Amino acid sequence: MSSKSLLPVFFCLLVACKRNPDQPATISRPPFSNAPAIVTNTALPSAPVTNLPPITNKPIVLQSSTNYPAQDLYERAVEILKVKNSDADLKEAISLFQKAADAGNPAAEHALGVSYLEGLGVAKNQDEGIKWLKKAAEDNFPEAQFKLAGLYARGTALKQDPAAAAEWVRKAAEQGHIEAEYNLATLYAAGRGVPVDATNAAIWFKKAAEGGHPTAQSNLGVLYASGKVFEKNMTKAVEWWRKAAEQGQPSAQYNLAQALQDGKEIPQDLIEAYKWYSLAAEKGDSDAAALRDDIALKLSPADVAEALKRARDFKTALLSRPKSDAPRWPLEK
Repeated sequence: MSSKSLLPVFFCLLVACKRNPDQPATISRPPFSNAPAIVTNTALPSAPVTNLPPITNKPIVLQSSTNYPAQDLYERAVEILKVKNSDADLKEAISLFQKAADAGNPAAEHALGVSYLEGLGVAKNQDEGIKWLKKAAEDNFPEAQFKLAGLYARGTALKQDPAAAAEWVRKAAEQGHIEAEYNLATLYAAGRGVPVDATNAAIWFKKAAEGGHPTAQSNLGVLYASGKVFEKNMTKAVEWWRKAAEQGQPSAQYNLAQALQDGKEIPQDLIEAYKWYSLAAEKGDSDAAALRDDIALKLSPADVAEALKRARDFKTALLSRPKSDAPRWPLEK
């Protein structure tokens, strides 16, 4: 295996949206999916979830208070991956993960499970990967629980079992795993593996939103705007759309732009509205592009130039935000 094996090989979750520009939008990525979401004008998705789950390269959480067995071995393996790149380094890290996993370290069990599932530093072995991933999940390691939920949802490495997927994603969510919180919300919204429950969906969207999940923040804004679960509160709706928009979430950018254009809940600002519509349009939102062009007719060339400058500045600032320095498996470059 070449040193390129240390680069990320897992799929990223992609998001797309389409909706009536006259109403607040929601965007709900189907759980464990890398396909465009089905979006409606209500606060919750109506379609069943049928897409396949990726295994994501979520951070391996290291806490100074962790008292796992053989934690020193696990941390040595992580340090090797943080600073070295050769095949020999990878094999040394795998060996340390194996020793720590044999001693019952759940973080190492998780890393070893992913290694076997993806063939990183070891021969690809689905059965061995599932064995170690299940062991880590049973030992209450939240990222392993989240990945195991994805495998049950996909039904390839394991027999498809929506109820088992929901059970494991709940266990991860209850430990504060933000992506699991979001996915559990969408399971309740779609009724996959659990009964449809708008209240529980809203509760988990809120938890994920408070943890910083941009799509959950966008959905929470819609929930406050619709008043279907929470009491209607447009001030809160706009606040959550702004939080999500500032993380680059296109549906929230659209909704925030609309609020700025309307000037009903917040002061009208057509330059800012143009900026946010432009950013959403760059993500492929044709409705945002049309409304941006409509606003342009009401602005001077200098105002349009200012809006475009703000959009460029936003993108530059977004790209320059520091990424977490938490180690990942496989290590991100």
